[in-house]
Amino acid sequence: MAKKALAAQESSGHAGLDISTSAVRTCIGCRKADARDQLIRLVRSTNNSGTTVALVDVHARMPGRGAWLHPGLECWRLAIKRRAIGRALPGVTDVRDVELLAEQDLRKQA
Repeated sequence: MAKKALAAQESSGHAGLDISTSAVRTCIGCRKADARDQLIRLVRSTNNSGTTVALVDVHARMPGRGAWLHPGLECWRLAIKRRAIGRALPGVTDVRDVELLAEQDLRKQA
């Protein structure tokens, strides 16, 4: 079993991460891989009016397609600027909730 974990680390290019104990995800902002527990999950969902929206999945347990972001504001800014949320979550037409969350955090740190 240990040989398989070591081979997976070497073949994935993430030798610094122990993927045998934690899942590795890629941040859609900075495009760097990190452990799942170090990232925040966004999920594609449908609201009551039928619009497909991106929501912050605080507990990383909501059903549906997900995208991952580092909690740092720079990654959130990059994801919004590059419109990476809409590409990572196809069909999402409303990212206002995510943008509002990022703006609120910007105001708190200013």
